[in-house]
Amino acid sequence: MPRRVLVIDDDHDIADSISDVLRAGGYEPVAAGDGMGALAFSDVALVLLDWRLPQGPSGVPLVRKLRERHGAGLPIVVLSADPLSLNEARAAAVSDYLPKPFEVADLLHLVDQYCPD
Repeated sequence: MPRRVLVIDDDHDIADSISDVLRAGGYEPVAAGDGMGALAFSDVALVLLDWRLPQGPSGVPLVRKLRERHGAGLPIVVLSADPLSLNEARAAAVSDYLPKPFEVADLLHLVDQYCPD
């Protein structure tokens, strides 16, 4: 499976920063600013998802669509500053949750877990 990581975040600066970290860690990041853009990608090994996106789908519906497209085993890690999103993300059976702001080392550790060599 490719080490291609889909970063979904409506804040382009955050998406670019995460992509830079992933690239430095040996991954191939691809980014989308909204749910529709995220659904255009194929062959991803992991999704890093900002839970609240201003343009549809986001949250639970986006998780459902991503898993329909990529398979039920697709690891999805939610990155969010919204404490309420944790319960919603758990209810959607996401793989993991990393609250924003986070340390780069914590992000890479999570990605390494879900995208082993």
